[in-house]
Amino acid sequence: MNNIFITIDVDWAPDFVIDFVADVLIEYQVKSTWFITHLSPAIEQLALLPDLFEFGIHPNFLNGSTQGKTPSEILDYCFKIVPRAKCMRTHSLVQSSPLLGEILQRTPVEIDVSLFLPHVPNLQPFEYHANDKSLLRVPYFWEDDYETGRPKPIWRFSSLASSEGLKVFDFHPIHVYLNSHNLDAYSQLKRQGYNADIPPKLIRKYIQQGEGTQTMFMDIVLELSRYGYSNFISDIQTNGQARN
Repeated sequence: MNNIFITIDVDWAPDFVIDFVADVLIEYQVKSTWFITHLSPAIEQLALLPDLFEFGIHPNFLNGSTQGKTPSEILDYCFKIVPRAKCMRTHSLVQSSPLLGEILQRTPVEIDVSLFLPHVPNLQPFEYHANDKSLLRVPYFWEDDYETGRPKPIWRFSSLASSEGLKVFDFHPIHVYLNSHNLDAYSQLKRQGYNADIPPKLIRKYIQQGEGTQTMFMDIVLELSRYGYSNFISDIQTNGQARN
């Protein structure tokens, strides 16, 4: 179980949605790494529990980003929110050699989790070298919104438990809350003006029934709770698991 990691892309979720996910992790005392897009009272509450919640940055380098107009502005914005962040996942997985070089030169980021290799076994972290510096790149294994589009999506952890190697799971609070098993409800919600300030009553009617993202999330949380041991992404670096 020490190769299983829960990560969360906040993606401007409403506070009550963030609280919904956080309350489960607090109840079962399971660690997770959160990639932060913005500040809010719910995020500030998470910061009070550093033994359970690790923060990284979630920079949006896409055109029209609300975080800034240039990579430098966007990085400055993110580090004002999470000044001690050592890890990141880029929004929409935007990446390039020049961008990674700038991140290495300008920021304290030491770990990147922006490589998505869905359901690939035997994953391992590795050291990426540029500009006389190195970045630990941690590939991740499963993502909720991607899973909704697979011909045969997997919503039970038991179906993936036997896979060897690193298993980093990526959840979005809104998809956990909605129990998304397809993106129909989320798409309808966005057309209704979904944003961080949307009230709970406008979201609840879009919650999906049956197996979905929430099913997988709860499966993993319960399994790690039974195991009695969970990890932050930074623990990969601390334990020296990377290939050079």
